[in-house]
Amino acid sequence: MNRLPFLVVALLIAVPAIAETRKYGPLILDFGRSQKMGDSIVVPGVNPQKQPLFIAVLCTERLFNFTGAGSKWNDWNEPATIHEAKIVADVCNFI
Repeated sequence: MNRLPFLVVALLIAVPAIAETRKYGPLILDFGRSQKMGDSIVVPGVNPQKQPLFIAVLCTERLFNFTGAGSKWNDWNEPATIHEAKIVADVCNFI
């Protein structure tokens, strides 16, 4: 009897398709707690100092935003770093 199909099914069940938390450079984002807010998707996370922050992505325009000091939102911009571009791609393609 061929055990390969059983092994493949077991692996697909055991390994989730999307990790709940992901690391992008120094940031850790929790995709499991992401929420759609208006036209954007907001993902909570923490910075290297373990301070909470939020990342927002506007997929229709491929724009990126984040909370800074005092939890205030910055302006919408195109991704400025490779990590921001990867966040936008992952949010828009997997959530």
